[in-house]
Amino acid sequence: MIKTNNKQHLKVLAFTIGCLAIGPTLTSCEDQLDITPKGKVTLSTVNELELLLNQEYMLGDIPSDNIGILAGESVGTFDQVSAVMSQTNTVKYALMTFNEQIDRAILTTSDERYNNIYKYVNYMNTVITKMDEATGDASRKPALVAEAKVMRAWLHFLAVVIYARQYDDDTAATDGGIAYVTSTEVTEQKTKQTLAETYKMILADCSDEVIGQLPESHGDQVMRGDRAWGNAVRAMVLFQMKRYTEALPYAQEAIRLRPEMFDRSSIKETGEWIQDETSNNNYLYMGGTARVSPTMTMLTLEAGSMFEEGDFVINYEKTGWSLEYGKMFSGIDGVRMYMGWSTSCNVYGLTSEQLHYVAAECLIRTGKIAEGLALVNAVRQLRIENCQPFTASTEQEAMEQLQAAKFVEQFGTPFNFFDRKRWNSETTYRKPVTHRLGTLGTFTLQPESPLWVMPFPVNAVRYNPTLTQNY
Repeated sequence: MIKTNNKQHLKVLAFTIGCLAIGPTLTSCEDQLDITPKGKVTLSTVNELELLLNQEYMLGDIPSDNIGILAGESVGTFDQVSAVMSQTNTVKYALMTFNEQIDRAILTTSDERYNNIYKYVNYMNTVITKMDEATGDASRKPALVAEAKVMRAWLHFLAVVIYARQYDDDTAATDGGIAYVTSTEVTEQKTKQTLAETYKMILADCSDEVIGQLPESHGDQVMRGDRAWGNAVRAMVLFQMKRYTEALPYAQEAIRLRPEMFDRSSIKETGEWIQDETSNNNYLYMGGTARVSPTMTMLTLEAGSMFEEGDFVINYEKTGWSLEYGKMFSGIDGVRMYMGWSTSCNVYGLTSEQLHYVAAECLIRTGKIAEGLALVNAVRQLRIENCQPFTASTEQEAMEQLQAAKFVEQFGTPFNFFDRKRWNSETTYRKPVTHRLGTLGTFTLQPESPLWVMPFPVNAVRYNPTLTQNY
């Protein structure tokens, strides 16, 4: 769904730079480029460069098939669990059984999500590096460059949380991060930074100055980033760094600018959860493999038990979180599988609901418990019929309520993995994850396990000696 009237032109342009931009380790595909010299790009006007921002971002791998398993959310999509368990030398077996002895790095020959992250990073770098010399309306340049920088920050943020350890101030200077790519030169060595250096570069790309150059609104265009999205990105980064006081004002500003949330009470009337990627609760939409989500996700027994009484999806969606489909495809009694095909929840992007939960946790952690739970309840009112508001007198009690509701809200996204990884670094909230797989066994993942860091793929590390694994 490219937002342009010149699709053919965009295909040529995207191919021209795309073959140069798959990731930080791939070599030039010069033999396939007979229209430009090696390393050159044909984009030369403001309008042409803007086409690179008119993406329907799709990262490929869906969280439910990998990091959602680690978070205790999912047992995958479609695969019979017994079939997964019968092949003992696979990445999915390692994740399902929490087996730390299996060499995931060797088995991860490629990674679609990793490759796509860096493909889009290269698009952003092309906008940033070529905009200054581009011909056309100069007044539009600062906003377009700012949008590309914030998107570059978000893409690297997704990568660093997935492929590196949880950020901690005490160890970030020595922990490995990722390659933060700012160049379009295909022959240039892309060096892995430390975790501290990586986050410093992320924060620089979504600084106050950069956010201030974003347009106040893109209207109903949810594939483009505006100022609410910029604030949301910075809030998420600071939040994952456990800088809760710093994250709060950015989350609140995002909500102030774009407060709209999706009301699921309509399912009661229609019997169907109808939500597409253009829903106005999306700050910016970024998909996985298909536009439907969380379709085909199979919940763990633990996750399936966490729905509140009165949940609109459970009670009224005709093909929602189905026990019948769950048993049919997973082979395990009690597993729920989502089979609604009219739902396109935002997988790797950001929503107003997400920022409500970020602001809520920041408030709770800073002693404003009632104010924080009010934001949680604002989301729950749109999810639960006859919703009874949460109340709490202590931070721990409020956090327990928030964690449960947020976990269900985030099914099908990477953010349950992000949260559990972050909470596991804090003594008060760390806890193991357990998979109960019926007669196939019960497996437990400890908070300090190396499995919480996903491996860089072989096709990336083979040509980049700096890209050592982070576990």
